[in-house]
Amino acid sequence: MVEKGLFITFEGGEGSGKSTQISILSKLLTEQNVRHIITREPGGTETGEQIRKILLQGNIDKLDSYSEFLCFAASRREHLKKIILPALSDNKIVICDRFLDSSIVYQGMVGGVDEDIILKVHDEFCYKKYPDLTLLLNVNPKIGLGRKNKTTLDENRFENFKEEFHELVQKKFLELAHKHIDRYRVINADNDKDFIFNEIIDQIKHFFSITL
Repeated sequence: MVEKGLFITFEGGEGSGKSTQISILSKLLTEQNVRHIITREPGGTETGEQIRKILLQGNIDKLDSYSEFLCFAASRREHLKKIILPALSDNKIVICDRFLDSSIVYQGMVGGVDEDIILKVHDEFCYKKYPDLTLLLNVNPKIGLGRKNKTTLDENRFENFKEEFHELVQKKFLELAHKHIDRYRVINADNDKDFIFNEIIDQIKHFFSITL
């Protein structure tokens, strides 16, 4: 069982199945009476959800990488202050769909914002908070995008970027995972959802030495 707050983030490209896996994990934790919350970025708070609409809807060219990052950072500060940090202080597990690593990859490594700037803003304004465990759902971009019907999605701004963009996102996430091997675990998300979930559970149990 969990005796202190744990911060687990899910990362990955579009269509990697993060939302699906988080939902299944939450159901299991609820059945086991494990106190937890699920949340997402951008979002999590009323202000964050408003920023989410700006970032994830509309034309791909409406914001450059610097403007995107500043919007994400503003949402993240509110998210940490009002949702994540209080839950961790209450010894809950926090499961978050995307966090700082998405900014490092999308706006930084792919978009061109210097990583030192991203980290400095995070440390200065976002409480220097980093995940305990990051699960990277590594999906082939063609498979991931094929799982989504972009014509029916409201939040399809990033899905509408060119295929080369998504291939670079996958590559950079793997580079980041290798750089932070102490907290990253890479999951093959090309498989079916049950196979993926079993691997996720194994990684969580081994990483934290807990029983679920």
